[in-house]
Amino acid sequence: MDEQDNVFKLSRPLMVDGEELQELPYDFDKMTARDKLMVTVEMAAAGLPQSTVEDVDPAYQLILFAKAVEVASGGKIAVPDVLRISAKDAQRGSSLARSFFYL
Repeated sequence: MDEQDNVFKLSRPLMVDGEELQELPYDFDKMTARDKLMVTVEMAAAGLPQSTVEDVDPAYQLILFAKAVEVASGGKIAVPDVLRISAKDAQRGSSLARSFFYL
């Protein structure tokens, strides 16, 4: 991974509130227990199926990554915004969450 200093470089830009983003801040360390628990709420809001085995659920891990972006950006980049990143970037973000929480 090329992520350093909690900055995720996007392979394709993401538009958020009229601003084109080339990278996303993320911070798993700043997440609270409540943030982690809210992942299932965010999954339901996005219409994603929920698994009871979060350490092998790529959708859960993607929402964990999205939540880490939301936390690091102070809410300026919300979970639904992050869900619009490319599939390639989504895979990389999911891998970051899995590595941080489960490996």
